[in-house]
Amino acid sequence: MTTVTDSAREIDSAILEVALSLDDTATREEFLDRIYGKNEKGKAEIRQLIAASGDAAGFFLEAKEERMTLTVGLLPPGRQVQAPELALDDLLGVANARLGHYRLLSRIGEGGGGVVYEAEQEQPIRRRVAIKIVRSGMENKEAIARFEIERQALALMDHPNIAKVFEAGTTPSGRPYFVMELVAGEAITKYCDRNKLGTRQRLELFTHVCHAVQHAHQKGIIHRDLKPSNILVVGQDHGSVPKVIDFGIAKTTEGRRADRTVITAHDQFFGTPAYMSPEQIDMAGMDVDTRSDIYSLGVLLYELLTSSTPVDGQELSTFGISKIRQTLLDSEVVRPSEMLRLLPASKLLDLAERRDTDPAHLLGSVKGDLDWIVLKATEKNRVRRYQTANNLALDVMRFLEFQPVSARPRSRFYLLAKFVRRNRLAFAAGVVLTALLLGGFVTTATLYRREREALDEQSHLRKKADARANVARVALLLDQGLIDEADALRQEYPLSSIEPSLEAATVFRSLGDWNATHSRWDQATQCFRLLTQANRLSDPGRILNGTDIMATAAATLQEDEKDYLEFRKEMLDRYSLPRTSLQAEHLLKACLLRGGDSTLIAQLAPSVQVMGPLEQTPFLAWSALALGLYHLRAGDPGEAAKACNQGLKDQRIKNSCLASILAVRAMTTSARGDHEEARKDLAEASALMEKSKGGDFAEGKPIGPIWYDWAIAKLLLDEARELSGEPSER
Repeated sequence: MTTVTDSAREIDSAILEVALSLDDTATREEFLDRIYGKNEKGKAEIRQLIAASGDAAGFFLEAKEERMTLTVGLLPPGRQVQAPELALDDLLGVANARLGHYRLLSRIGEGGGGVVYEAEQEQPIRRRVAIKIVRSGMENKEAIARFEIERQALALMDHPNIAKVFEAGTTPSGRPYFVMELVAGEAITKYCDRNKLGTRQRLELFTHVCHAVQHAHQKGIIHRDLKPSNILVVGQDHGSVPKVIDFGIAKTTEGRRADRTVITAHDQFFGTPAYMSPEQIDMAGMDVDTRSDIYSLGVLLYELLTSSTPVDGQELSTFGISKIRQTLLDSEVVRPSEMLRLLPASKLLDLAERRDTDPAHLLGSVKGDLDWIVLKATEKNRVRRYQTANNLALDVMRFLEFQPVSARPRSRFYLLAKFVRRNRLAFAAGVVLTALLLGGFVTTATLYRREREALDEQSHLRKKADARANVARVALLLDQGLIDEADALRQEYPLSSIEPSLEAATVFRSLGDWNATHSRWDQATQCFRLLTQANRLSDPGRILNGTDIMATAAATLQEDEKDYLEFRKEMLDRYSLPRTSLQAEHLLKACLLRGGDSTLIAQLAPSVQVMGPLEQTPFLAWSALALGLYHLRAGDPGEAAKACNQGLKDQRIKNSCLASILAVRAMTTSARGDHEEARKDLAEASALMEKSKGGDFAEGKPIGPIWYDWAIAKLLLDEARELSGEPSER
């Protein structure tokens, strides 16, 4: 029974370990579905264990901080916690201390778990080397095991961008050390800034670092502490050479737990926080693989481009361990170009100068592809990161060669832009050739079009001249009474072929009158439209002094109310301030043949004032008609009837004017409800119109017919009949 229980626990432990190694939530759930099937209870228990793993990591970190705080609290007053002594043992503390064939010269730095000294090798060759020795107070099993891993890892690697290991040994006190290549360089970020390397040069150095990390990964070694101070650059005759150093916290990817000490504890974490991957700081998972170094490379690339890390390293140094963990797990990476854009102008200018460029070019070079590359390398979910350092280097090289990068979503426009940038010379030549061909084609087409336009213009001018000449002949024939000949000639040349002009106005008027007299309202309307356009070229006062407005209004409103309303609006816009009573009378009659709103009445009020008392106007009857229409449209039938009665007293009143006034008075009596009286006026007006048959009289003498006066009378009579309930004659 015990065996079964132990076996079940081992299975559960294995399932938990595999589940923790799966970063993607969907993939993890799919794995649990396959393992547990419909066993929802088992899945729920394993999910609780996964959640507890993360909580446990935080607990151990917080416990460690509390232990450190408690230790400080127990110290005697005035005493401080002392850092581990970095000096060597007594043998190495004396002048010219030696280790085998090496004479120690000076301490040049310290890394994960050890102190580095510069030394001189005397046999069998003379050269300067670096010796790394486990620091004092770190002789525990875990530290020594970690040192052993670094020694063996470096011994396995042979790459021009990784510091070489020459030999290893132990000091007389038993502390391990190894001898390695002395790299007389400086941190990659400082080197780039001091030499004002541009973005392209920085990226080329970065690709060498990626290749070195890839070599380590191929040897089964994960660095786990990639940062600028562990990547030194040496300036040589053939260029700048980066060297990756300090594999002091490296981890092997081979599982040799049986004969090796496992260097993992929940209350320890290794690396520099600003460059650590989420899974490295989370400590809930059971493994940290090569993709952790990819994240650190992404942070390094970020710093090479912006001189800062996604999370401020100085700020992190002020946090406790648990706060560091929470910050790194929850923070989002801001795009490098956005980081640069948000900088103060002075700081951005300084960064640009350190890259031998200006702010605009710096932002332009980083924005786009490099943003995408950095964001992919620093993905919190390692499944979505670059899977190898070579893949990261390859994307950077694609950027340098103007090729599409794999990190960026590909659109047709993006691919075309990269193709053009990559083949600039060929594309420029093609563009020039195409421009020349298009230019020649456009020039030829332009010349051809201009020739055609000139020919068309000549033809148009000829037709227009012919049309004007023939229209003038039509007008002459009309004046001579040769109606049939004039009509036949008119039909050959439509009025639309004649452009409005002051010279053509007389022709338009003559043709309009003749067509209106013969009830050809379509042709008359067209003539008076052209006449109105021609009148726009003349003085407004001249037009108001004549009867052209009245004629145009009467002819236009016969068939199309819309034409009349547009005409009325134009009259008000141009002639709303008449200068004489005659002008005011013409404007009132032209604008009030149909009803209007309060705005229209307000616009015409100045014309009523200009017209003055009726008895002082030159044509009393016509003025009375205009004033009666104004009061009728304004909604005052009493004042309208009063004006009409005063106009009927004019002894010189024409039959057409008399019929119009009777129609207006009939509308005023209908408005007051006296339809019987209205019918009497309508009967008188109708009889007068029938008797006159288009003719007119003045002071008892017959005069020639004026068609538009009777057209106005007919319009008003039809409106009056509708108000009184009688059928219209339309």
